[in-house]
Amino acid sequence: MCWPDFVMSAEVFISYAARDRERVLGLVERLRGAGVTVWIDQAGIDVSTMWSQEIVSAIKSCKVMLLSISPNSTESENVVKELALASERKKPIIPVYLETAEIPETMEYQLAGIQRVEYFREKEDLAFKAMLRSLVKRGVHVDEKSTENDLDEGLVSSLASHNPSIEKTSSKKEREIGLLTPILVLAIIGLILALFLKPGNENKPPISPVAKEQNVANKTSIAVLPFRNIGPADTESFLADGMHEEIDAMLSMTPSLTVKNASRLRDSLLDPKSAGEALKVDSVLTGTVRQAGGQLRVTVKLIDTKSEENIWASTFDKSESDVFSVQREIAEKVVDGLKLELGQGQEAQLAKRQPKNLEAYNLFLQGRKMWGTRTNKGMRGAIEKYELALAKDPTFALAHVGIADAYIQLAGYMYSPPKISYPKAKLELTKALEINPNLSEGHASMAWLKCHHGWDWAGAEQSFKKAILINPNNPEAHRWYSHMLFILNRTKESHAKIDRGIELEPESPIMQWGKVNTYIHEKKYAEAIISAKKTISLDEKYVSGLYGLSMSYLYNGDLEDALKTVKEGLSTFGDHPFYLTTKAEILAAMNRQNEIETILNELIEKEKDRPVSKTNLALVNYLMGRDETALSLLERAFEEQDLRLLPVIPQNRFTRFNGNPRFEILMQKVGLIDLK
Repeated sequence: MCWPDFVMSAEVFISYAARDRERVLGLVERLRGAGVTVWIDQAGIDVSTMWSQEIVSAIKSCKVMLLSISPNSTESENVVKELALASERKKPIIPVYLETAEIPETMEYQLAGIQRVEYFREKEDLAFKAMLRSLVKRGVHVDEKSTENDLDEGLVSSLASHNPSIEKTSSKKEREIGLLTPILVLAIIGLILALFLKPGNENKPPISPVAKEQNVANKTSIAVLPFRNIGPADTESFLADGMHEEIDAMLSMTPSLTVKNASRLRDSLLDPKSAGEALKVDSVLTGTVRQAGGQLRVTVKLIDTKSEENIWASTFDKSESDVFSVQREIAEKVVDGLKLELGQGQEAQLAKRQPKNLEAYNLFLQGRKMWGTRTNKGMRGAIEKYELALAKDPTFALAHVGIADAYIQLAGYMYSPPKISYPKAKLELTKALEINPNLSEGHASMAWLKCHHGWDWAGAEQSFKKAILINPNNPEAHRWYSHMLFILNRTKESHAKIDRGIELEPESPIMQWGKVNTYIHEKKYAEAIISAKKTISLDEKYVSGLYGLSMSYLYNGDLEDALKTVKEGLSTFGDHPFYLTTKAEILAAMNRQNEIETILNELIEKEKDRPVSKTNLALVNYLMGRDETALSLLERAFEEQDLRLLPVIPQNRFTRFNGNPRFEILMQKVGLIDLK
């Protein structure tokens, strides 16, 4: 809804947090319907200096400030500043509680002893009457018609005293009612005041954990749409891609903001409103980048997806070397435009995560794109790009993390032995965190290493929590944390983490693959099948898609579908060890053990050209009844820090070994002795 512009002489100034906009606009409509002139900032001012001037002028000329109170507004720096301005100018302040909230120290002094209105959803009508009465007492004009049915006769009297044109009439019968009616009226007024005008500094019960979770769920959400490159046709789009990704990452560190991944809309023709509806966000940031002759022009708009209004818009004309300061400024202005605050130390973190060299940045972006392919060639190519970036800027911590992530995934996808890749990854992460100790990506990757390069579950959990504390919107941190949690049999928590990752990256097949893993682990195979099909629909070329579906079919007892799917995977991905091992499991379930020997020979032959998981070899031998060989291979898998040892708890896969002393010692070494 768009409101007309009101002059600075509006009698009531409303201070609120952007996340409460919908509730507040409903209140504004009611106030204006009652004849109250209201000034409200609807985030239409796009220059900070003008914003400040208009806010100051509006507060200076108003008669009363209505201060909306909620867990959102009490954390808002802008609301605190507006309250301070009103208090300094001795303006009457009416705190309007939209929901229960704790008053922070920054507001306590100004609100000490002030009565409040509890405008809770279930009591809005009565609270609104109390609010009007309070406004009238402070000299604000309210139309008489808005209180015609109000039981508070004193309100009408008060209206009359502030507006001579209003005449109060009464009939002879009314005058003859006697003393009983005034007593009842006073009692009703007292009850209303007791319910809705409570001292602002009274001791309030603490917010329950459930309420706190609801507040988190009600956070403002945004999507940064991929920036369009509108420069010369022969220019690369790396800078536009990087502008999108880096601003996305910077905003993700804002505690009160949910940032959803919008990469899938790169070539979309959706308008901002449609894009916002598709991504289910409150606002979207759009932008264009023009790069030519060493100069840079970046145009950005922050758009409310419901009203389609520009919350903020700006154009930056800079040299290419200023690209990093432009990114930071955009992120800061977006946060300001949404009436949010940067997290503690976030401004310094924004600057520290960026390189000093534009060429290093472009190389890093190229590396990220190659890493995302999850192919042997792509990930090794990514390492080369990251190393070139570090040659340009040795202090670029994210490039060190990039190298580490490439080594981690080379081992995870069986392109490199973990015993070789993991130490290299740890060295790079150590360097990254020495340069920037507050790098969420660095802590998340270090947590992954602690899981699989030492089986340090407690240490890994500590690192995951730190990564998410620094950046609550880090999707990889949530996905990897979920992976560790299902290994530890904490499936409820695992689902919560992977669901958060999917919320942030809804079009990521890798995220959906994490959901498949969790379902298989808790033996919910029908649900795993659905998630596996979703994984494939997102990217048919993702190596784990058909693998997850074949595993889900196998454990669900759909053996023919499982065999058909695994054969498709073998054809598509060139006899990948994932699929060969799963085929062996399917054949064993179909009582076709005589065919498993061929698969074992294929895996042994593959070892000549690439790493093959010792856990996979152990499983195939186990299926053939060669228990001694299988046990020896599992012990070797531990020595080689084989990632495949853990995605499915060994006790549930090698059931004949439960109680075997060698097997129990092995499980004790990896800290899984009690997980069955």
